[in-house]
Amino acid sequence: MTLKTIKLKEEAYKKLLERKQDGESVSDVIERLLGIIKEPKNINKFFGLWKDLPAEFFKIMESDRKEIRNEINRRFF
Repeated sequence: MTLKTIKLKEEAYKKLLERKQDGESVSDVIERLLGIIKEPKNINKFFGLWKDLPAEFFKIMESDRKEIRNEINRRFF
C-alpha cells in the first residue's frame, strides 16, 4: 500500500471526521465516499441451495471426500 500526504482545509477534514464510522480511518471514509471500497458479499443467499438435491448426491460427495482425504494422508503421513 502506498501512502500519500495530502493537504485539506480544516473544514473539509472536520466534515470527513463527521462521516467517520466506528473503526474507520479518514482514508476509509474517503474510499467509502468515492465508492472505492466494495461492500462485503452477502453469503446468506447461498444457504439452502442444496436442500433439494437427492440424497445420492451427498453419498457420492461423502465418498469422494473420504477418498481424497485418504489420498492426502497416504502422500503426506
